[in-house]
Amino acid sequence: MRKILFFFGLALALAQGAASAADLPVPSEEIVYAPEPVSTYKFIEEVRVGPSVFAIDERRRLTRHEEGVFLNGEVIFGNPMTPFDNRFADFLLRPRPHIGTTIATSGGTSQVYAGLTWDLYLTDWLFLEGTFGGTVHNGDTGRTANGPRLGCSALFRESAGIGVAVRNFVVVAAVDHSSHAGLCGVNDGLTHAGVKVGYRF
Repeated sequence: MRKILFFFGLALALAQGAASAADLPVPSEEIVYAPEPVSTYKFIEEVRVGPSVFAIDERRRLTRHEEGVFLNGEVIFGNPMTPFDNRFADFLLRPRPHIGTTIATSGGTSQVYAGLTWDLYLTDWLFLEGTFGGTVHNGDTGRTANGPRLGCSALFRESAGIGVAVRNFVVVAAVDHSSHAGLCGVNDGLTHAGVKVGYRF
């Protein structure tokens, strides 16, 4: 009888010890933490440079044309917003801010501009691009100007283009137009067509 009681007590003690061990906290080295998300946001995302030419309505070409090549430079900034899961919502709601300049090389109109850039990728390397914003220029605003009669010193500016992206490089062919939408009288506007080469950081 004593042996039975001894073995019963031993089994009970072992069971209590096992239960106590199961309640112990897991050692810290065994806890696996999820990695912190890595941000892909860049303040300056892309720079572009390239030549363009001035284009204008054929009916005004003889009296309103600007000669020479125009040099364009542009900086495109990253959008700090978190990307959307929907591709089209991401395209519409996350445009990239930009600033740029178009410099005349033969006495024409130079501009400084800023706005937003929308890129819609058709494939991994082919994309469409549109921009909208504003610009200030040093061109003529009066009715008797020899060049384009621009009406206002500040204009709206928009552009449309198609581009190719290969690794960190992009090539974009685009047309831009600046005008005041009839808010300042005469409104010949400025239109440029050209190609820009860019580098993405």
